[in-house]
Amino acid sequence: MDLKQLRYFLAVAEELHFGRAAERVHIAQSPLSRQIRLLEESLGVVLFVRTKRHVALTDAGRAFMPEARDILKAAERARDTAIRADAGQMGRLSLGFTNSAIYSELPRLLADYRSQYPEVQLELHDSMLTPQQVEAILQGKLDLGIVRPPVASSDIALLPFARERLVVALSVDHPLSRREKIDIARLAGEPLIAFNRSLDSSLSHRITRLCNDAGFHPRIVQEVGDIPSMIMLVSSGMGMALVPSSSENIRMKQVAFRPLAGPTGPLTLTLALAWNAGAESRLRECFIEIAKKRLSRPGPRRGRP
Repeated sequence: MDLKQLRYFLAVAEELHFGRAAERVHIAQSPLSRQIRLLEESLGVVLFVRTKRHVALTDAGRAFMPEARDILKAAERARDTAIRADAGQMGRLSLGFTNSAIYSELPRLLADYRSQYPEVQLELHDSMLTPQQVEAILQGKLDLGIVRPPVASSDIALLPFARERLVVALSVDHPLSRREKIDIARLAGEPLIAFNRSLDSSLSHRITRLCNDAGFHPRIVQEVGDIPSMIMLVSSGMGMALVPSSSENIRMKQVAFRPLAGPTGPLTLTLALAWNAGAESRLRECFIEIAKKRLSRPGPRRGRP
């Protein structure tokens, strides 16, 4: 039994005339009759009572008719599903991101994607630092990540899609809060709040390099697991924190944010889409295309210097 035979059976069952059924399915009457006989042989039942002037369904034929319709409808749905999945319109896409991304471009990027691909199931994995995402992408556990470059693997492709300033979060009572911007060299000796070293944060590595380039080693007085915790500790007067400018969306009355400057001007951070360059995925490519469209839109975007 195959789908072609089911279509032929339904044509005969609905027309109750082999000639008209043959015209309907665009074959000659003889091969149509042969296919019906083969179908009956494969089922082990007689589906039609045939006379020279009359064709009628048997009890088995009447019972088989709605089942045949359901099978053909299911086959058509399966075909459509496969086509849409191949076009990136259906399926499941796993995306990891660092928590600070939720204060930047990520919400708008997700909104754009959901509006165009509403039937794709987005599987989101938050609180993942860049090294964790890179490992998960290479292991096939993530389709995409939103990371802060650089990354350690040459197998990872990157699409930078947001750039923002590095700022100092400090107490509103600190003398440096009266400045419009703060030179990084002025932070020498200041108490700093940073990510736990065990997390291997790319942001922490970047900050350490910037401090070393300015001639000092950062004085870390407290380590935490996320940026909201950093801002909370800044509000308590424990120290300062160097964070992406999008962190200013975490509002606390006792915390001021000031742009951080280096010898050559403002210091910036980048968010990038990351994926396995050696793996193919139409779902992933559709998400990347949405990100590229957002990049091409004119006009300023919040969080960009």
